[in-house]
Order: sequence, then structure tokens, then C-alpha cells
Amino acid sequence: MKKAVLCCVVIMLGAVAFLGADATFYGSARLGFWYENTDKDWNCYQYGVSESNLALNYAMQSNSRFGAKFITNGITGQVELAVSPSSVGLRLLYGKLTKADLSVIIGQDYSGFKPYGDQVYADDLNFINYGLFYDSRQPMVKFSCKKGFQAMLIIPKEIDVTGLGGLKSLSPKVNLSYEYTNKKFYFSTSVGVNINKYNKNFNTDQLDKMILSYAVSLTGKYDLGMINLLAQYSYGVNVGNYGICTITPSSVVYDSGNKSFENTKTFGGLIVVGCKLFNAGVSYIETCNSLWSEKDTAMSAFIQKKVSICKNVFLVPEVGLMDNMKDNTGAQEGKKIYGGMKIQADM
Repeated sequence: MKKAVLCCVVIMLGAVAFLGADATFYGSARLGFWYENTDKDWNCYQYGVSESNLALNYAMQSNSRFGAKFITNGITGQVELAVSPSSVGLRLLYGKLTKADLSVIIGQDYSGFKPYGDQVYADDLNFINYGLFYDSRQPMVKFSCKKGFQAMLIIPKEIDVTGLGGLKSLSPKVNLSYEYTNKKFYFSTSVGVNINKYNKNFNTDQLDKMILSYAVSLTGKYDLGMINLLAQYSYGVNVGNYGICTITPSSVVYDSGNKSFENTKTFGGLIVVGCKLFNAGVSYIETCNSLWSEKDTAMSAFIQKKVSICKNVFLVPEVGLMDNMKDNTGAQEGKKIYGGMKIQADM
């Protein structure tokens, strides 16, 4: 692990020196210290053990990072690595060319579905999986203008729910977004479409079917002075095939008896309230499909307080709940109650 980190750092430094770039380096070390209490339903559903459990989860977060921002020959860029004791991974790697009010990014960057929510448990979860629509950082070509519009051509997502093969993409994943902000108000919307096709000559059921997946999110923030409000509503069809992270099954469902596909609809939402004393939030996700007997639902909630230790060092005590509610057969999936803190030092 140490060799891998050292190798990545040397490569980064060498690339910056080779390009003759002006670079600014940064880092963020993050530790999570959590007590997790799971009930009988959670452990029975997850592990087949019908007993409650209390355990300590104390580890370096996988979203700890080291990176550099650089500029050379009129091109700006960023390289960012995720660093933990067990792995090194790529978070960001792109170059950005700007001309007047337009810019083009080539490389791996955030899509229009960004993390919101402030929840710090589980490597800064931010309600990912539990109602926030998020598809992580993706390789793409991104076109932006200063008025807030963005258009992204992203490497397509291919998820073969049949296991029969023959699934291919005929176009990039397309994501369009818009952001508006002023001193008190922020608004963003993001729309994404992903299209795959089963080729009947390359799967055993001779499927000839187009799989359409799309996702839409609306996010708003408002500063009321003493209180800040954040809300997001999201909807999509087959969002798992698009690449959205969900705790509930959200991909298209294959009916092998009829050799047909049934679309899965997903609804998600979250609300976060912040003031000087605390931040608190709640989220909800629901998926449904005509082949299921029940809707699959889950929710999460937290309350926290950021405490500064010194410049660039702080901790965030937080308690929260993750309730996986019922699956699509009506079975109880259980709850997890957690409490602890994130400890972070930025460099």
C-alpha cells in the first residue's frame, strides 16, 4: 500500500514537472469513529442471524484524498486520488480549456448529479443510496458556459440484468444540467439518459430489445439568515441501469418466462435544515415494479454539529438512523442506529 501511494505521488509530481505547470497541492485526511447498532431484522436479512449487534467501526475513510490543481499553456486541470490504508483510487483527472464564456473538460469529473446533504457517516454518505440521486465521478467530455448550463457525454453504463450477454451501447450516456446561484438562493436540475440494446445474435434468448434508463433531479437551497434549507426531489426509470446508486433494486427487471422487460420506477427526496446549533436531515427512497408484490422502500436521518479544533482541523459529531424498511416481497430489512464522529484535517 505504501509503495502504491508513493508511486502515485511520484507520477503526479513527475507529470507536473514535465508539463512545466504551476501546481497547487492539497490533501484531506478523514477518520470515521462510529458505534453501530443493528437490530434483529437487519442482521437476519443481511447475515441470516436473528440477533441485534453493537460494534465499533473506526477507520480511515476511503474518501481521504491527495491532489493537485495546475495550469499550463492556458489549460487548467486537476488530479485527485482517493487514499486509504487498503487502496489508492482515481477520483478526478481532467484538463479544462476555457474560451470566453465557454469551457470544455476532458477526463474524469463530477456529473450533473452531485452529492448534497452533509451527512458524514459512512465516508460522507450524504444520503447516497437513500434518496439522493448520485452517479459518482465519470469519464466524460463536458461542455459548460458561465450561465450555468452544462452538457456531458459520458461513457455509457452497461448492466446486463439477464446474464445472457449481448448488451451493447450505441451512444454515450447524456447528462444535461443547469445551476443558478445568488447570495441567498441556489437551484440546480439535472437530466440524464442512458440507452442500451440487446443484440439477438449474441444472447441465448435471442433478445432484441432497447433498454432506456433516465433520471431527473431538482435541488434547491435557501438561506433564511438564521436557518438554511436544502431540498431535493428525484425521479427516474431504471436508474440502476443509468448508474444511480440506490439501496433498493432500481434496474429494469427481466421476466424470463415471457422474455420481456418491466421498467422499475424510483422516487427519491431529502430535506436538510441547518443553523448555528446543528444540521439535521431526512431522506426517503421508493422503487416499484409491476412484477413485485410490494414497493421497496428505505429512509435515513441524522443530526450533527461541526466543531472546529483549529484552522483546517475539525470534527463532526453525528447520530443517525438508516432504515431499510421492507423489500419488494414485504420482508422487513431492519434498522441501523449509529453515533460517533468524523475527524478531518485538510492540508
